[in-house]
Amino acid sequence: MLNSIKKFLYSLNPDIIVQAPSRINLINPLDAVEGDFWMPSLAITGINNPLSVFLYIKRIEKESKLKIYQVKYVDKSHTIRLLSEETLLKNIELIRKRFANKNGLVYASIYRFCRINSCFEKNYLKTNIEIGLLSTIPQQSGLGGSAAIIIATLYGFAKFFNLYNNFNLLKSNEFPINKDIIAEMATKIEDEDLKITAGYGDRYVISRGGLCFCSYYGKLYHREISLEPLAIYDRIDQTYDINDIPIIICFSGVFHQSGNVHGRLRRLYLKKDQKILYNYNKLAEIAWKSRFAIMKHDWVLLGKYFKENTKIMNSVMRDAGFKYGIGLANNILIEIVEEHPDVYAAKLTGAGGGGSVFALVDPEKINGVFSFWKEKLDDLIQNQVKFTSKFPSYPIEITDQLKNAQFYQIKIDINGVKKL
Repeated sequence: MLNSIKKFLYSLNPDIIVQAPSRINLINPLDAVEGDFWMPSLAITGINNPLSVFLYIKRIEKESKLKIYQVKYVDKSHTIRLLSEETLLKNIELIRKRFANKNGLVYASIYRFCRINSCFEKNYLKTNIEIGLLSTIPQQSGLGGSAAIIIATLYGFAKFFNLYNNFNLLKSNEFPINKDIIAEMATKIEDEDLKITAGYGDRYVISRGGLCFCSYYGKLYHREISLEPLAIYDRIDQTYDINDIPIIICFSGVFHQSGNVHGRLRRLYLKKDQKILYNYNKLAEIAWKSRFAIMKHDWVLLGKYFKENTKIMNSVMRDAGFKYGIGLANNILIEIVEEHPDVYAAKLTGAGGGGSVFALVDPEKINGVFSFWKEKLDDLIQNQVKFTSKFPSYPIEITDQLKNAQFYQIKIDINGVKKL
Protein backbone atom coordinates (compact mmCIF):
# COMPACT_ATOMS: atom_id res chain seq x y z
CA MET A 1 0.00 0.00 0.00
CA LEU A 2 2.82 2.41 0.81
CA ASN A 3 4.29 2.08 -2.67
CA SER A 4 0.87 2.62 -4.25
CA ILE A 5 0.30 5.76 -2.20
CA LYS A 6 3.74 7.17 -3.00
CA LYS A 7 3.31 6.42 -6.71
CA PHE A 8 -0.09 8.13 -6.72
CA LEU A 9 1.11 11.22 -4.85
CA TYR A 10 4.21 11.63 -7.02
CA SER A 11 2.00 11.43 -10.12
CA LEU A 12 0.32 14.66 -8.98
CA ASN A 13 3.65 16.50 -9.34
CA PRO A 14 3.68 18.09 -5.89
CA ASP A 15 6.42 20.38 -4.62
CA ILE A 16 6.59 18.46 -1.36
CA ILE A 17 5.20 15.27 0.21
CA VAL A 18 5.42 14.50 3.93
CA GLN A 19 4.52 11.45 6.00
CA ALA A 20 3.55 11.44 9.68
CA PRO A 21 3.39 8.07 11.51
CA SER A 22 1.06 6.62 14.15
CA ARG A 23 2.02 5.97 17.75
CA ILE A 24 1.25 3.68 20.68
CA ASN A 25 1.78 4.37 24.39
CA LEU A 26 3.60 1.50 26.06
CA ILE A 27 2.43 2.63 29.50
CA ASN A 28 -0.71 4.76 29.49
CA PRO A 29 -2.73 6.83 29.70
CA LEU A 30 -1.02 9.77 31.28
CA ASP A 31 -2.19 11.90 28.36
CA ALA A 32 -3.44 15.36 29.41
CA VAL A 33 -1.93 15.01 32.90
CA GLU A 34 1.47 13.72 31.83
CA GLY A 35 3.08 16.96 33.02
CA ASP A 36 3.63 15.30 36.40
CA PHE A 37 5.09 12.13 34.90
CA TRP A 38 7.20 10.35 32.29
CA MET A 39 6.35 7.49 29.99
CA PRO A 40 7.63 5.21 27.20
CA SER A 41 5.99 5.57 23.79
CA LEU A 42 6.61 4.28 20.30
CA ALA A 43 6.20 5.83 16.85
CA ILE A 44 5.01 3.17 14.42
CA THR A 45 4.19 2.43 10.83
CA GLY A 46 2.28 -0.62 9.64
CA ILE A 47 3.84 -3.36 7.53
CA ASN A 48 0.90 -3.71 5.13
CA ASN A 49 -1.14 -0.60 5.89
CA PRO A 50 1.43 2.19 6.53
CA LEU A 51 -0.74 3.64 9.34
CA SER A 52 0.34 7.14 8.40
CA VAL A 53 -0.88 10.53 7.26
CA PHE A 54 0.41 11.77 3.90
CA LEU A 55 0.24 15.40 2.83
CA TYR A 56 1.39 17.13 -0.32
CA ILE A 57 1.60 20.80 -1.25
CA LYS A 58 2.12 22.35 -4.67
CA ARG A 59 1.91 25.80 -6.17
CA ILE A 60 -0.96 26.39 -8.59
CA GLU A 61 -2.12 29.32 -10.68
CA LYS A 62 -5.80 29.20 -9.75
CA GLU A 63 -7.35 29.74 -6.32
CA SER A 64 -6.04 27.59 -3.50
CA LYS A 65 -7.56 24.14 -2.96
CA LEU A 66 -7.80 21.57 -0.19
CA LYS A 67 -8.27 17.99 -1.38
CA ILE A 68 -8.94 14.97 0.81
CA TYR A 69 -8.15 11.52 -0.54
CA GLN A 70 -9.19 8.09 0.68
CA VAL A 71 -7.88 4.56 0.26
CA LYS A 72 -10.84 2.49 -0.90
CA TYR A 73 -10.87 -1.28 -0.34
CA VAL A 74 -12.59 -3.47 -2.94
CA ASP A 75 -12.26 -7.27 -2.97
CA LYS A 76 -9.06 -7.31 -0.89
CA SER A 77 -7.40 -4.74 -3.17
CA HIS A 78 -7.25 -0.98 -2.80
CA THR A 79 -7.54 2.13 -4.90
CA ILE A 80 -7.09 5.81 -4.06
CA ARG A 81 -9.92 8.20 -4.76
CA LEU A 82 -10.70 11.86 -4.22
CA LEU A 83 -13.12 12.09 -1.32
CA SER A 84 -13.72 15.85 -1.20
CA GLU A 85 -12.42 19.12 -2.58
CA GLU A 86 -12.94 22.71 -1.46
CA THR A 87 -11.51 26.17 -1.85
CA LEU A 88 -8.81 26.69 0.75
CA LEU A 89 -9.75 29.65 2.93
CA LYS A 90 -7.34 32.55 3.24
CA ASN A 91 -9.31 34.91 5.49
CA ILE A 92 -8.11 34.35 9.07
CA GLU A 93 -11.48 35.06 10.68
CA LEU A 94 -13.24 32.68 8.30
CA ILE A 95 -10.60 30.08 9.08
CA ARG A 96 -11.45 30.34 12.79
CA LYS A 97 -15.09 29.59 12.01
CA ARG A 98 -14.16 26.33 10.32
CA PHE A 99 -12.65 24.71 13.41
CA ALA A 100 -15.80 22.75 14.25
CA ASN A 101 -16.45 21.61 10.68
CA LYS A 102 -14.81 18.95 8.55
CA ASN A 103 -11.14 19.64 7.92
CA GLY A 104 -11.05 21.63 11.16
CA LEU A 105 -7.70 20.03 12.00
CA VAL A 106 -6.14 21.56 8.89
CA TYR A 107 -7.67 24.99 9.40
CA ALA A 108 -6.74 25.10 13.08
CA SER A 109 -3.15 24.23 12.08
CA ILE A 110 -3.09 27.12 9.60
CA TYR A 111 -4.52 29.49 12.19
CA ARG A 112 -2.00 28.51 14.87
CA PHE A 113 0.92 28.79 12.41
CA CYS A 114 -0.23 32.31 11.50
CA ARG A 115 -0.26 33.22 15.18
CA ILE A 116 3.21 31.91 15.90
CA ASN A 117 5.09 32.93 12.75
CA SER A 118 4.50 36.17 10.83
CA CYS A 119 6.50 35.01 7.83
CA PHE A 120 4.24 32.01 7.42
CA GLU A 121 1.15 34.20 7.45
CA LYS A 122 2.52 36.45 4.69
CA ASN A 123 3.54 33.49 2.52
CA TYR A 124 0.29 31.62 3.08
CA LEU A 125 -1.91 34.58 2.21
CA LYS A 126 -0.08 35.50 -1.02
CA THR A 127 0.62 32.00 -2.43
CA ASN A 128 -1.88 29.94 -4.41
CA ILE A 129 -1.42 26.34 -3.34
CA GLU A 130 -3.08 22.95 -3.48
CA ILE A 131 -2.96 20.82 -0.35
CA GLY A 132 -3.77 17.12 -0.55
CA LEU A 133 -4.29 14.94 2.51
CA LEU A 134 -4.58 11.16 2.79
CA SER A 135 -4.70 9.16 6.03
CA THR A 136 -4.55 5.39 6.44
CA ILE A 137 -4.94 5.64 10.23
CA PRO A 138 -8.53 4.69 11.16
CA GLN A 139 -10.42 7.64 12.60
CA GLN A 140 -10.90 7.69 16.38
CA SER A 141 -8.81 4.54 16.68
CA GLY A 142 -6.53 5.63 19.53
CA LEU A 143 -3.48 5.54 17.23
CA GLY A 144 -2.85 9.29 17.09
CA GLY A 145 -4.63 9.96 13.80
CA SER A 146 -5.71 13.53 14.61
CA ALA A 147 -2.28 14.48 15.91
CA ALA A 148 -0.66 13.00 12.79
CA ILE A 149 -2.85 15.17 10.52
CA ILE A 150 -1.91 18.31 12.43
CA ILE A 151 1.80 17.47 12.54
CA ALA A 152 1.91 16.58 8.83
CA THR A 153 0.24 19.91 8.05
CA LEU A 154 2.59 21.98 10.21
CA TYR A 155 5.73 20.18 9.04
CA GLY A 156 4.64 20.31 5.41
CA PHE A 157 4.08 24.07 5.55
CA ALA A 158 7.36 24.64 7.37
CA LYS A 159 9.29 22.76 4.69
CA PHE A 160 7.32 24.19 1.76
CA PHE A 161 7.83 27.81 2.81
CA ASN A 162 11.46 27.20 3.90
CA LEU A 163 10.69 28.06 7.51
CA TYR A 164 12.08 24.89 9.09
CA ASN A 165 15.08 25.88 11.24
CA ASN A 166 15.36 29.10 9.25
CA PHE A 167 16.77 31.53 11.81
CA ASN A 168 17.07 34.43 9.36
CA LEU A 169 13.32 34.97 9.18
CA LEU A 170 12.57 35.08 12.90
CA LYS A 171 11.35 38.12 14.76
CA SER A 172 12.56 38.59 18.31
CA ASN A 173 9.38 37.17 19.85
CA GLU A 174 9.17 34.13 17.55
CA PHE A 175 10.58 30.61 17.80
CA PRO A 176 12.45 28.56 15.21
CA ILE A 177 10.20 25.94 13.63
CA ASN A 178 11.56 22.52 14.53
CA LYS A 179 10.08 19.21 15.63
CA ASP A 180 9.80 20.25 19.29
CA ILE A 181 7.97 23.47 18.44
CA ILE A 182 5.73 21.57 16.02
CA ALA A 183 4.81 19.16 18.84
CA GLU A 184 4.06 22.10 21.11
CA MET A 185 1.98 23.83 18.44
CA ALA A 186 0.05 20.63 17.77
CA THR A 187 -0.89 20.34 21.44
CA LYS A 188 -2.08 23.95 21.56
CA ILE A 189 -4.12 23.39 18.41
CA GLU A 190 -6.12 20.54 19.95
CA ASP A 191 -6.19 21.69 23.55
CA GLU A 192 -6.79 25.41 23.07
CA ASP A 193 -8.00 26.08 19.53
CA LEU A 194 -10.20 23.01 19.05
CA LYS A 195 -11.09 22.60 22.76
CA ILE A 196 -10.22 18.89 22.68
CA THR A 197 -8.51 17.83 25.89
CA ALA A 198 -5.14 16.49 24.82
CA GLY A 199 -1.62 16.19 26.14
CA TYR A 200 1.87 16.38 24.74
CA GLY A 201 2.65 12.68 24.45
CA ASP A 202 1.22 11.85 21.03
CA ARG A 203 2.54 15.05 19.50
CA TYR A 204 6.16 14.63 20.55
CA VAL A 205 6.26 10.95 19.58
CA ILE A 206 4.77 11.47 16.11
CA SER A 207 6.96 14.49 15.52
CA ARG A 208 10.25 13.01 16.74
CA GLY A 209 9.81 9.27 16.04
CA GLY A 210 11.40 6.13 17.45
CA LEU A 211 11.03 4.44 20.83
CA CYS A 212 11.31 7.07 23.53
CA PHE A 213 11.22 7.58 27.25
CA CYS A 214 9.86 11.07 27.57
CA SER A 215 9.67 13.36 30.60
CA TYR A 216 6.92 15.98 30.66
CA TYR A 217 8.02 17.50 33.96
CA GLY A 218 6.60 21.00 34.49
CA LYS A 219 3.97 20.73 31.73
CA LEU A 220 0.85 19.92 33.73
CA TYR A 221 -0.95 23.20 33.11
CA HIS A 222 -0.31 23.48 29.37
CA ARG A 223 1.01 27.03 29.31
CA GLU A 224 2.09 28.88 26.19
CA ILE A 225 5.41 28.08 24.52
CA SER A 226 8.42 29.24 26.59
CA LEU A 227 6.29 29.67 29.73
CA GLU A 228 6.91 26.02 30.64
CA PRO A 229 9.72 23.55 29.83
CA LEU A 230 9.88 21.62 26.61
CA ALA A 231 9.54 17.86 26.99
CA ILE A 232 12.77 15.88 27.42
CA TYR A 233 12.67 13.36 24.59
CA ASP A 234 15.08 10.49 25.18
CA ARG A 235 15.43 8.17 22.17
CA ILE A 236 16.07 4.76 23.69
CA ASP A 237 15.72 2.49 20.65
CA GLN A 238 19.17 3.52 19.44
CA THR A 239 20.74 3.56 22.90
CA TYR A 240 19.45 0.07 23.76
CA ASP A 241 19.94 -1.44 20.28
CA ILE A 242 16.22 -2.08 19.74
CA ASN A 243 15.31 -2.44 16.09
CA ASP A 244 11.86 -3.89 16.65
CA ILE A 245 9.33 -4.74 19.35
CA PRO A 246 7.13 -7.84 18.84
CA ILE A 247 3.73 -6.15 18.85
CA ILE A 248 0.43 -6.73 17.03
CA ILE A 249 -2.26 -4.03 17.06
CA CYS A 250 -6.02 -4.48 16.88
CA PHE A 251 -8.28 -1.51 16.23
CA SER A 252 -11.49 -2.67 17.87
CA GLY A 253 -13.75 -1.00 15.32
CA VAL A 254 -15.36 0.95 18.16
CA PHE A 255 -14.91 4.69 17.63
CA HIS A 256 -14.26 6.94 20.58
CA GLN A 257 -13.77 10.61 21.38
CA SER A 258 -10.46 10.70 23.22
CA GLY A 259 -10.98 14.26 24.44
CA ASN A 260 -14.09 13.21 26.36
CA VAL A 261 -12.12 10.58 28.26
CA HIS A 262 -9.03 12.71 28.83
CA GLY A 263 -11.17 15.67 29.84
CA ARG A 264 -12.87 13.76 32.64
CA LEU A 265 -9.63 12.27 33.92
CA ARG A 266 -7.85 15.62 33.76
CA ARG A 267 -10.58 17.33 35.79
CA LEU A 268 -10.44 14.65 38.46
CA TYR A 269 -6.66 14.78 38.57
CA LEU A 270 -6.53 18.57 38.90
CA LYS A 271 -9.15 18.37 41.66
CA LYS A 272 -6.72 16.00 43.43
CA ASP A 273 -9.16 13.10 43.58
CA GLN A 274 -7.33 10.71 45.92
CA LYS A 275 -8.10 7.48 44.04
CA ILE A 276 -7.05 8.99 40.76
CA LEU A 277 -3.83 10.42 42.22
CA TYR A 278 -2.95 7.11 43.87
CA ASN A 279 -3.42 5.13 40.68
CA TYR A 280 -1.61 7.62 38.47
CA ASN A 281 1.39 7.44 40.77
CA LYS A 282 1.29 3.65 40.47
CA LEU A 283 1.25 4.07 36.68
CA ALA A 284 4.25 6.39 36.89
CA GLU A 285 6.15 3.78 38.89
CA ILE A 286 5.34 1.10 36.32
CA ALA A 287 6.50 3.48 33.58
CA TRP A 288 10.00 4.02 34.96
CA LYS A 289 10.36 0.35 35.88
CA SER A 290 9.38 -0.67 32.36
CA ARG A 291 12.43 1.12 30.99
CA PHE A 292 14.70 -1.46 32.61
CA ALA A 293 12.70 -4.28 31.02
CA ILE A 294 12.96 -2.57 27.62
CA MET A 295 16.68 -2.04 28.14
CA LYS A 296 17.17 -5.78 28.68
CA HIS A 297 14.86 -6.72 25.76
CA ASP A 298 12.95 -8.65 28.43
CA TRP A 299 9.54 -8.88 26.79
CA VAL A 300 8.23 -11.29 29.42
CA LEU A 301 8.89 -8.78 32.20
CA LEU A 302 7.51 -5.94 30.08
CA GLY A 303 4.38 -8.04 29.63
CA LYS A 304 3.95 -8.23 33.41
CA TYR A 305 4.04 -4.44 33.58
CA PHE A 306 1.49 -4.28 30.77
CA LYS A 307 -0.89 -6.53 32.70
CA GLU A 308 -0.51 -4.38 35.79
CA ASN A 309 -1.11 -1.30 33.62
CA THR A 310 -4.39 -2.78 32.35
CA LYS A 311 -5.57 -3.64 35.86
CA ILE A 312 -4.87 -0.12 37.12
CA MET A 313 -6.43 1.58 34.10
CA ASN A 314 -9.63 -0.43 34.43
CA SER A 315 -9.78 0.79 38.03
CA VAL A 316 -9.04 4.41 37.05
CA MET A 317 -11.69 4.43 34.35
CA ARG A 318 -14.34 2.89 36.58
CA ASP A 319 -13.53 5.40 39.34
CA ALA A 320 -13.98 8.13 36.72
CA GLY A 321 -17.47 6.84 35.91
CA PHE A 322 -16.84 4.62 32.91
CA LYS A 323 -18.92 1.51 33.61
CA TYR A 324 -16.77 -0.94 31.65
CA GLY A 325 -13.38 0.52 32.57
CA ILE A 326 -11.15 0.81 29.52
CA GLY A 327 -14.06 -0.37 27.37
CA LEU A 328 -16.10 -3.44 26.53
CA ALA A 329 -14.41 -4.17 23.23
CA ASN A 330 -10.93 -3.54 24.60
CA ASN A 331 -11.33 -5.91 27.54
CA ILE A 332 -12.76 -8.59 25.25
CA LEU A 333 -9.87 -8.31 22.80
CA ILE A 334 -7.30 -8.40 25.60
CA GLU A 335 -8.82 -11.44 27.27
CA ILE A 336 -9.09 -13.56 24.14
CA VAL A 337 -5.57 -12.89 22.87
CA GLU A 338 -4.00 -13.47 26.30
CA GLU A 339 -5.27 -17.05 26.10
CA HIS A 340 -2.51 -17.75 23.58
CA PRO A 341 0.60 -19.19 25.29
CA ASP A 342 2.94 -17.05 23.18
CA VAL A 343 1.32 -13.76 24.23
CA TYR A 344 3.05 -12.02 27.12
CA ALA A 345 0.32 -9.41 27.59
CA ALA A 346 -2.10 -7.13 25.80
CA LYS A 347 -3.06 -3.61 26.72
CA LEU A 348 -4.84 -0.44 25.71
CA THR A 349 -3.29 2.35 23.71
CA GLY A 350 -5.03 5.70 23.65
CA ALA A 351 -7.94 6.91 25.73
CA GLY A 352 -10.09 3.79 26.05
CA GLY A 353 -13.82 3.35 25.60
CA GLY A 354 -13.01 2.04 22.13
CA GLY A 355 -9.99 2.57 19.95
CA SER A 356 -7.14 0.06 19.90
CA VAL A 357 -5.26 -2.49 21.96
CA PHE A 358 -2.01 -4.25 21.21
CA ALA A 359 -0.45 -7.58 22.12
CA LEU A 360 3.19 -8.14 23.09
CA VAL A 361 4.19 -11.59 21.86
CA ASP A 362 7.04 -14.04 21.45
CA PRO A 363 9.04 -12.57 18.54
CA GLU A 364 9.22 -15.97 16.83
CA LYS A 365 5.45 -16.51 16.97
CA ILE A 366 3.97 -13.24 15.65
CA ASN A 367 2.29 -14.74 12.58
CA GLY A 368 0.66 -17.51 14.59
CA VAL A 369 -0.68 -15.11 17.21
CA PHE A 370 -1.91 -12.75 14.48
CA SER A 371 -4.03 -15.52 12.94
CA PHE A 372 -5.18 -16.82 16.34
CA TRP A 373 -6.45 -13.39 17.43
CA LYS A 374 -8.47 -12.87 14.27
CA GLU A 375 -9.92 -16.39 14.29
CA LYS A 376 -10.80 -16.25 18.00
CA LEU A 377 -12.62 -12.96 17.54
CA ASP A 378 -14.48 -14.18 14.45
CA ASP A 379 -15.58 -17.28 16.38
CA LEU A 380 -17.02 -15.18 19.22
CA ILE A 381 -18.81 -12.86 16.80
CA GLN A 382 -20.38 -15.76 14.92
CA ASN A 383 -21.32 -17.82 17.98
CA GLN A 384 -23.57 -15.87 20.35
CA VAL A 385 -23.88 -18.80 22.76
CA LYS A 386 -20.12 -18.97 23.14
CA PHE A 387 -19.90 -15.19 23.58
CA THR A 388 -22.59 -15.15 26.28
CA SER A 389 -20.95 -18.05 28.07
CA LYS A 390 -17.55 -16.36 28.08
CA PHE A 391 -18.75 -12.79 28.78
CA PRO A 392 -22.08 -13.19 30.63
CA SER A 393 -22.19 -9.58 31.89
CA TYR A 394 -21.43 -7.99 28.50
CA PRO A 395 -24.21 -6.98 26.06
CA ILE A 396 -24.19 -9.11 22.93
CA GLU A 397 -24.59 -5.94 20.82
CA ILE A 398 -20.89 -5.21 21.17
CA THR A 399 -20.19 -7.96 18.65
CA ASP A 400 -21.79 -5.83 15.92
CA GLN A 401 -19.06 -3.24 16.40
CA LEU A 402 -16.31 -5.81 16.74
CA LYS A 403 -17.13 -7.02 13.23
CA ASN A 404 -15.22 -3.94 12.06
CA ALA A 405 -12.03 -4.82 13.95
CA GLN A 406 -8.76 -4.42 12.01
CA PHE A 407 -5.41 -6.05 12.77
CA TYR A 408 -1.96 -4.69 12.01
CA GLN A 409 1.61 -5.84 12.22
CA ILE A 410 3.91 -2.89 12.83
CA LYS A 411 7.50 -1.71 12.93
CA ILE A 412 9.26 1.14 14.72
CA ASP A 413 9.17 4.41 12.78
CA ILE A 414 12.64 5.87 13.29
CA ASN A 415 12.08 9.28 11.65
CA GLY A 416 8.88 10.76 12.98
CA VAL A 417 7.29 13.20 10.55
CA LYS A 418 9.49 13.40 7.46
CA LYS A 419 9.74 14.63 3.89
CA LEU A 420 9.45 11.88 1.28
